[in-house]
Amino acid sequence: MFHNDAAIRQFFKVALGVAVLTALELGVYALLGRFSVSVLLGAVFGMVVSCANFLALTVTVSRAADRAEGGDPSKAKTAVQGSSVVRLLALLAVYILVLKTTNLDPLASVLPLVFVQLSLYGIEFFRRDGEKK
Repeated sequence: MFHNDAAIRQFFKVALGVAVLTALELGVYALLGRFSVSVLLGAVFGMVVSCANFLALTVTVSRAADRAEGGDPSKAKTAVQGSSVVRLLALLAVYILVLKTTNLDPLASVLPLVFVQLSLYGIEFFRRDGEKK
């Protein structure tokens, strides 16, 4: 079982940021008069997939850091690199499958992938001086 409290806290902060940005995305669609069920479902799908992807990254990096502390940094590096390739291919396969078989709005479903990075920037920007990274 995964028990890294700092990584779990970071994940929940990012997930909250992604949810807020997704809500803003839906608001922009509504203001532009382009809001629909397809947009809503696409945004929710994208939010779930982007959070799952970030969780997989968080767990992989945390375990790799533990492995590196245990004296095996080369295996840790290989694990992170392998995970990034697998996650990218899995994202590509999921998006192709879902967007080809459903009528989800493609832009609304892809934007939350960017929201993870924006959330991380926001978390770092608003981090207090004495707070650990």
